Amino acid sequence: MNKIKTALPLITMLILPISAASAAALISQDIQQLSIFSNTYATTGANSSIFGSLLSGDVGTSGANGYISGNFTTVGAATIGGSGSRVGGDFTAGGALTTGDAAVVHGNITSGGAATVGANSAIGGSVAAAGAVSTGAASQVAGNINSGGAVSIGVNGAVSGTVGATGAITQAAGSTVPSSHTLLTPPVDAATLTANLSALVAGSQSQLLAAQSAFSKMVTTNYLGATITADTTLFGGVYSAASLSTTAGTILTLDGQGRGDQFWVFNIANILSTGALSKIVLLNGATGDSIIWNAGGYASLGADSLFLGTLIAAQHVSVGAGAIATGIGPSCGGLFSALSYISSGDGAQIGGAGCTGIDNRFDKDSDGKAYMRDSSPGTGAVPEPAVWMMWITGFGLIGTTWRRKPVRTVSA
Repeated sequence: MNKIKTALPLITMLILPISAASAAALISQDIQQLSIFSNTYATTGANSSIFGSLLSGDVGTSGANGYISGNFTTVGAATIGGSGSRVGGDFTAGGALTTGDAAVVHGNITSGGAATVGANSAIGGSVAAAGAVSTGAASQVAGNINSGGAVSIGVNGAVSGTVGATGAITQAAGSTVPSSHTLLTPPVDAATLTANLSALVAGSQSQLLAAQSAFSKMVTTNYLGATITADTTLFGGVYSAASLSTTAGTILTLDGQGRGDQFWVFNIANILSTGALSKIVLLNGATGDSIIWNAGGYASLGADSLFLGTLIAAQHVSVGAGAIATGIGPSCGGLFSALSYISSGDGAQIGGAGCTGIDNRFDKDSDGKAYMRDSSPGTGAVPEPAVWMMWITGFGLIGTTWRRKPVRTVSA
């Protein structure tokens, strides 16, 4: 019994370097709510769907009949197309803001320039703009309108709240406004709004670059060739490649082996490219944000392909028409360009119905290296080789102390 007591401090010492006490969140809650981050511009095609929020460091455009379930935020100008385009949260732009005809915004509209609401559109919140505000025929605003310029309400348009403006307020035939008043100052200071949005983008960019560095520091367990040309199955681990592409129609299966603590980190020094109609599928379960694609260059997802996981690219990300990029379980996954733009083709889908952000499961240690938190008590990710060596050395010393016969172990 005394020999066992002597060994316990050594076990404790070996565990300390990877204890949760030294952990730091790798990605903040603000970024976890995003499904798309673009350091410059972001554009999504007609009939595309984004489940989660979008943040763009410049202009942002959503095509006709596009859908963004969360917030749509841009430092520059922003436009959502007509034919029933929808934003499920707030719509915010540091520049001019425009909605097409029959668009729906469930939250508030805030613009650092002029704000234009198309005909037959519906705004579930209020509208505030540094410049003029105009609403099209038969449009409806459930809240207030406040403008740093003139306000124009279209034919048969309706505003449920009050209308305030520094300029003239005009109403076309059949429009309804319960009350109106003159504003002495614009409701939105364009310079302040732009500065705040720019700071938000800069902070997000800094975190994403740090996350890329943290993932890159993980010890590689497997190396991949430049091209996957046939259906392939990969178990959990840290994979590295100079560049990586999959050919059209190939299936990459990620086998979780029935363990909830499995993860896949792909550190790709330069370009990631998936072929048209290619698929990434998950076998035998994993939960949360367990798949990370870390590209030092740009990434291209082929038309009508299925992509799983969270993608962080230093350069631009392009998504082909009809492609689906999503996460695992409740996670939306996410597409992030730390230094450049993001574009998606017509009918592309980012995330899935009912998902909530990227559901980050990774922390980083005191050395700035990423690791995945245990999914449940008693389970954990496979330790990296350096940690294994510490454990092996420690248990070797324990064995010497106990003077017991060595026992051979076999890894699964």
